[in-house]
Amino acid sequence: MDAKTQASPRRGAPAGRAEHNGERRDHQPGQPGAGIDLPVFGHVEYRSAGFMAGLGLAGALGAIEWPVAAAVGIGYVLARRG
Repeated sequence: MDAKTQASPRRGAPAGRAEHNGERRDHQPGQPGAGIDLPVFGHVEYRSAGFMAGLGLAGALGAIEWPVAAAVGIGYVLARRG
């Protein structure tokens, strides 16, 4: 057997990455994700804020009609609550 086919010991964590020791931190449904706190709406995640901003911009520029933008936005908010 040559050096390429021999079993090599497991390498350590790559530089700049911490070891997790088997511990995972998955997103829990009850915990808010990264986002922004708005006065009227409360905590809004960045993904939702970006979607709503894009939807509002599309409605304002006339790419889609504003009633369609409002209906999609309301449907999105209701779907995310569940």
